[in-house]
Amino acid sequence: MHLSQSLSVSAIGVARLGAPRLGPARFLIAALVALALLLGASAGFAQIPLEQQQVQEKLEGQRAIVDGVEAALGRDGLRSTDLDELRNRLDPVRTDLAAGIALLEPLLANFNHRVKEIGPKPAADATPEDGSIASERDALTARATELDGVLKQAKLLKVRADQLSDRITSRRRALFTDRLLARSYSVLDPSLWLQAAAAVPGELRGIGYLLNDWAAYASARMPPLGQIAVAFGALAIIGLIFLVRGVLARPLHRDELGAEGEPLSRLRACGLSALVALLRMVAAPAAAAAVMALLNGFDLLPPRVNEIADGILLAILILAVGRGLLDGALAPGEPQRRVIPLSEAIVRLIYGHVTIGLWVLSVAAMLGAVHRALVAPVPLSVATSATMSLCLVVLATRSMRALNALSGDGDEDAGEARLQDGKADGGKSPDGKDGFTAGLLNWITFPFWVFDLTIVGALIAGYVTFATFLASRSLIAVVMAGALYLVVALINSVFIDALATGPRARHVAKTLGVRPASLELLAVLAAGLLKVVAIIGIVVLVVGTFGTSTSDLADLASRVTLGFTIGSSTISIGDILSALLFLVVGIVIARAIQRWFAVAILPKTAFDQGLQNSIATIIGYIGSITVIAMAMSQLGLNLENIALVAGALSVGIGFGLQSIVSNFVSGLILLAERPIRVGDTIAVKGEEGYVRRISVRATEIETFDRAAVLIPNSDLITGMVKNFTHANTTGRVIVAVNVSYDADADEVRDLLIGCACDHPQVLRSPPPRVFLMAFGDSYLKFELRCVVANVDYALTVKSDLHFAVLDRLKAARIGIPYTPWSIYRGGRIGEDPPAGDGDS
Repeated sequence: MHLSQSLSVSAIGVARLGAPRLGPARFLIAALVALALLLGASAGFAQIPLEQQQVQEKLEGQRAIVDGVEAALGRDGLRSTDLDELRNRLDPVRTDLAAGIALLEPLLANFNHRVKEIGPKPAADATPEDGSIASERDALTARATELDGVLKQAKLLKVRADQLSDRITSRRRALFTDRLLARSYSVLDPSLWLQAAAAVPGELRGIGYLLNDWAAYASARMPPLGQIAVAFGALAIIGLIFLVRGVLARPLHRDELGAEGEPLSRLRACGLSALVALLRMVAAPAAAAAVMALLNGFDLLPPRVNEIADGILLAILILAVGRGLLDGALAPGEPQRRVIPLSEAIVRLIYGHVTIGLWVLSVAAMLGAVHRALVAPVPLSVATSATMSLCLVVLATRSMRALNALSGDGDEDAGEARLQDGKADGGKSPDGKDGFTAGLLNWITFPFWVFDLTIVGALIAGYVTFATFLASRSLIAVVMAGALYLVVALINSVFIDALATGPRARHVAKTLGVRPASLELLAVLAAGLLKVVAIIGIVVLVVGTFGTSTSDLADLASRVTLGFTIGSSTISIGDILSALLFLVVGIVIARAIQRWFAVAILPKTAFDQGLQNSIATIIGYIGSITVIAMAMSQLGLNLENIALVAGALSVGIGFGLQSIVSNFVSGLILLAERPIRVGDTIAVKGEEGYVRRISVRATEIETFDRAAVLIPNSDLITGMVKNFTHANTTGRVIVAVNVSYDADADEVRDLLIGCACDHPQVLRSPPPRVFLMAFGDSYLKFELRCVVANVDYALTVKSDLHFAVLDRLKAARIGIPYTPWSIYRGGRIGEDPPAGDGDS
């Protein structure tokens, strides 16, 4: 009973029963209290939920922001920075709308559920319902309708915001494409270099003016002593950061040396390389960012200087991250922790050329920031980009030629010298070549020259921006390839070498409660998943976002995380991961419960082994089905819809999966009725053996010659099956004996019964019997029939009886008639055989 209904009933009860007992004054007080409680409950119920109030208060402001962004996006001539600003205004609105929708949906579902629990209005001819129930239904319906309207407005506004976000992304990509494919000057055009040279003095003067303005700007905000103190503080920050890096790197250097003459394991080498790369990547950018934060904190950087400082920070970031990744992957001068199998000579060659390329790229990034801050002429910016591209092309060409010279066939003396130089690090093959580099060059030589010629052609054709993009991305690709190799090696060393096949694998498996084989499978799957993620991330970094900013990537990640819709169900990545985790944990728990019943509970009962196996199997099926259903509900999938889909697929099941469903149902029947149990000896479809396992699809039979035969369960239900041990394990043995007519029949009978009674496996109850079965042409046919205690030994008992009967018949001189056969060779029928031949 709901609160308002309870209070109404309480008030009515007071009105009916309280007056005669309480007196007028007390009755009036009680009635007033009940009325106050009823009104208070109604007022509390009529109050708008806090979540709805919050969403309603923000909707108008969010709608205004969305309208403003839509109007601004309709203008022409928007730059990339303008689009970024619009995106920054739109993203918080989308986040708030998503959060508001997530708050209101459960609230609306709660109201609808309460209305459903109350039930529909009764029909006109039905018994009238209580007024409080009707009023509560009407109030809940009104509240649900109002809440549904607010929720629909929020969803509609969210759809508009998402569409605007997609338009911003499309505009940015279009701007990037236009800028990338814009044609400016050809590198063969003399006017480009003449105009760029003429613009250099003007830019130098601009730098001087900018420095003077910076000095005046800083002096206006801080006295000279304060500026000196800030400068010393910046130097102290830089020194402290590099001191910390040195302190942290010292033990790593000791670990790199390792024990004398003992190489490092792959896990240790990969871990050291990753830590070294991290330390060398972080120090310089952290110091630069800290200095900029210090100067901005005291407001000592004017806007244009701040823009150049951002360019300098980008240049430092490019150089530090690139060199750090190279140090981690190549380990120049430190072959102990080197992950990539390259010789020292090739490592130094690659490291030196790529480092020069990183310096070129960093300087170009810094000059680009200076050009933008000082609004340099277009020819100077184009000349800077073209120069960077040409430098990278020349550097890459020289690197490729040097690598071919080092890894290719040379004279024997040079090859022997290179072999001796590279023996320590294992990068050489026995014939004096660097096998890894030679194989790699076979793959990249042709694409390299195509790429190089494309850059040169773009520079000649005047597409300098496109050439710059390709040149810079090629350099980044080289660095990221080494980083990817290091990451993949680290993943393999952690998950495969350490967890799956390492010396601690058995201990880890025992700790987690899984089998070593299962742990190895999980480790391989986890390593594969992480390697796929690493490859995708590296490809994104190398190829670039093609005009997509980091906010676009964050938006894509948030959309994937928030989920995708299938029908009326929305599934998110978080839901999928949680459902998978729930499924794995649930299956493990279900199997543990099944094993607990099979090992600890069922053996202590009076059930036979077959019934115990059936109960344990059914418990396992029930647990697995329950866990799967709960995991699907964790995903938000409605089981009723799944039942409808299963009903729709029933026709297909009836035709395509008929045998599978039939075997499944037959397996359940076998487990429930138990006409065949584990351990029974059966004969079916020409196969005889022991029942070893009954599953949902087939039953496994182990034949007497130790072969495993799988019989479909439907054949065991619909076909004819002979079960030798269904009721008990006894079995009948029949021994047929033919004796001549001159033998004493009573003596033969006593002799056969004596053989049966003397055997220990033959039961005395029922006693063995002998029957005279037939009068043959030249013999009397007797049959000895007896029952053995275990049908599994029936063949052995039958063989023993044959030996015993044969010995006793010989001892009693009772003959066993046989039909003589004569084989004639080389003659016709009726003729005497040739001399020397006889009967065989």
